[in-house]
Amino acid sequence: MTFTKIVLAAILLFVVECSYAQSAASLKIVVRDADSRRPLDRATVILTVAGSAKNYATGFTDSAGTFTLHALPAAGYQLTVGYAGFEPYHTQITITTTDKGIIEKEILLQTASKTLNTVLVTGKKALVENKIDRLVYNVDQDVTSQGGMVTDVLRKIPQVTVDASGNVELLGNPSVQFLINGKPSTMFGASVADALQSIPTSQIQRIEVMSSPGSKYDAKGTGGIINIILKKNKTQGFGGTINATAGTRLENGALNLYYKANNLSVTGYFNGSAQLTAQTKTENQRFATDSFSTNKYYLQQSGVNDFYRNSYQTGIGVEWDASTRDNIGFSLSYNHFGNSNDGIIRQYNNTKDGNGHLLSEESSVRNALTKVNNGSLDLSLDYRHKFKRDKQQLSIVLYSSHGNNLASYSQTQRNKDSETISGGSSSHNPGTDQLFSWAIDYAHPITKDFLLEAGVKTEMETLSSSAQVLSYNPAEGGFTPDAQQSYSSVFKRQVYAGYVSGTLNLFQYLSVLAGFRWEYTTNRATYDKAPSTTIPDYNNAGPSITVAHTFKGEQTLSFSYAYRLERPDYRDLNPFVNLADPHNITMGNPFLKPEIGHDFKLGYNRNFNGDNNLNIVLLYTHNSPDIKSYTTFHPQFTIGDVVYDNVNVIRRDNIASETRIGANISGSLALGRVITIRPNVQVYRRETDNIHAVPNRISGFEYRMNLNTSWQITKDLIAEVFGNYKSGIRWQGRQADFLTYTFAVKKQLFNNKGSIGLVAVNPFSQNLKQKTVQETVNLNATNLLYIPYRSFGVNFLYKFGKIKVAKSKDAENLLTKPPVEN
Repeated sequence: MTFTKIVLAAILLFVVECSYAQSAASLKIVVRDADSRRPLDRATVILTVAGSAKNYATGFTDSAGTFTLHALPAAGYQLTVGYAGFEPYHTQITITTTDKGIIEKEILLQTASKTLNTVLVTGKKALVENKIDRLVYNVDQDVTSQGGMVTDVLRKIPQVTVDASGNVELLGNPSVQFLINGKPSTMFGASVADALQSIPTSQIQRIEVMSSPGSKYDAKGTGGIINIILKKNKTQGFGGTINATAGTRLENGALNLYYKANNLSVTGYFNGSAQLTAQTKTENQRFATDSFSTNKYYLQQSGVNDFYRNSYQTGIGVEWDASTRDNIGFSLSYNHFGNSNDGIIRQYNNTKDGNGHLLSEESSVRNALTKVNNGSLDLSLDYRHKFKRDKQQLSIVLYSSHGNNLASYSQTQRNKDSETISGGSSSHNPGTDQLFSWAIDYAHPITKDFLLEAGVKTEMETLSSSAQVLSYNPAEGGFTPDAQQSYSSVFKRQVYAGYVSGTLNLFQYLSVLAGFRWEYTTNRATYDKAPSTTIPDYNNAGPSITVAHTFKGEQTLSFSYAYRLERPDYRDLNPFVNLADPHNITMGNPFLKPEIGHDFKLGYNRNFNGDNNLNIVLLYTHNSPDIKSYTTFHPQFTIGDVVYDNVNVIRRDNIASETRIGANISGSLALGRVITIRPNVQVYRRETDNIHAVPNRISGFEYRMNLNTSWQITKDLIAEVFGNYKSGIRWQGRQADFLTYTFAVKKQLFNNKGSIGLVAVNPFSQNLKQKTVQETVNLNATNLLYIPYRSFGVNFLYKFGKIKVAKSKDAENLLTKPPVEN
């Protein structure tokens, strides 16, 4: 069945069911939290005919807190509404023969909580929630993930893929905008993968995945947005948690403290982590030809690298309810991460003519050391005012982030049988990243079924960078300043944005979220080595829409479209040349244009009895132009007055376009009360039109799958097996595939105030072998990377003070997840 037929069939079904719904009285239930007035998703609704013990209808509310019963016969009914953590609601409803159309009833549930030995017992959320515009992974319900980092959790989330190096894709697209508490941070500027591996899961409450964000959100990220929500305190009194992990690969510790009294809440935290030094092996072979001279070039590299990573974070958050309608929030945090990579690489390269005669050869040894240190200070001030009218709200956000990053490298080269240095270079590259933004958002209910939102935002970023490069001078026997390669730059970018968005119930049948966003970007750059470089400004404007309908039996069908873009990063635009490996040179491209994405999705979600769920997403995305890292081979490459032989030059470039068509299928299956299976499969066809390649069209299927199985052995003991596989991406060859598996067990201690967990990652293989094949018109290369991935670890968690403990629906199903990787 074609996509058009699917859409037409869905529209026909909507029309038929609309006609049927108007033939008799229908009852629409809207369930809200009595305190915050927020809609309650998945509240249980039971309708019983008065005087009968048999339920007439049962179901759950959708993400808008609504549940509709169509064509109710005239009778007296008993309505019961329940939600974990709230008092049950009971009422009588009478439907007469004269009742027609929609009868709407709003139900406000009161919070039910009680203190037991300084432990507050509340309701338990689902681990994965599928909402109309996002997928929510409640990390605080994944109680055994507290010993890992955020990348460990991302691997478990449907639609998200993480490779062995920590690089993240959302439905196959690596252009992802990461936010912390809904705001950007300069900590992601230097390296997203490194930043994500510096955030421990003990700090995270939930992760929101938006593959088709609405117009209210920044358009940045053609793949979508991943929003990391840090923990906040909602419990009166003082308390906290202590978390410690020891392992053969990862060690970390965290302290979380909170205090809340009446209308004031304070949260503080400190954590630190270290990935222990691991020795990584590399083996590379490259064959290349010169289309002009017909010469053939060969390069072989092999070596070992000692890699080490460390990080720490600290912060404080304050929330003050100045009145019943005014809330002020303040947060201050500091994030630091760093790594070093020290290695010895043995190299052999030769050149032959077209007949295979040897023209030249060289054997050498290269010593290389690279270091990265990044620190960012984030400051946020939020003000929110709620008006008397329900849903009418004004919010103002001021945000500032200041980052300091330092990258450096040094490399020396000598002949294989000599201790004398023949060449080399070093660079010290400090930089700063200053980001400031303000935003005003206003929500106004036009009617009870139509909420209008509008807002404006300005974001200003200034990045300063310099590189002092030294080159080895054999005549002087030391390193001297290299004016050709040293540089300084200042890059300024400002983004002015505005949006309007509406949420409405159309015909009492469709939930619609539609909007339009405009962004204007200015770019100013000063490069001392390229003073005439001009980066153009650009306008981007586009709509977004999500339409959803909830059927009987907890089924939801939705369609969404989003206009997205990726702005070139200043490092991609900077024409600086990185010579850490003279045979593989990276450089910026100041002529990059922004990547434009058009994202279409058709989704189906169904909740079955208990915790069973099925979610299907069909996707079509088209990026034009598309930005990718591109490699070209040069027999000789000149920088300043230095000529380098047998060189790959890697830089980001605009290719013509990329199209992806595929599906993501995920779900949850509970076998009794002790075993839960959560499968996830993602498959799509990627087609790339590349203006630089012959042939210029590359296509192929890619897929990712994982399976998470947990076994509740006793009420305080759980075990889990988690397997994850990702195929390689076809692009100038094929990137490496990725397979990991984890075994874990966790036991609750001290009346659920503490826990201890054991975990084993890839216990049957010491190294993770990553094979990458690179192919262009005149280049064929094979790269092998052996990553030491096998690890064993133990995690300990202790809670003190008045702690909020999630009470599950089944008393013996307290735990849902085992420990994460260490």
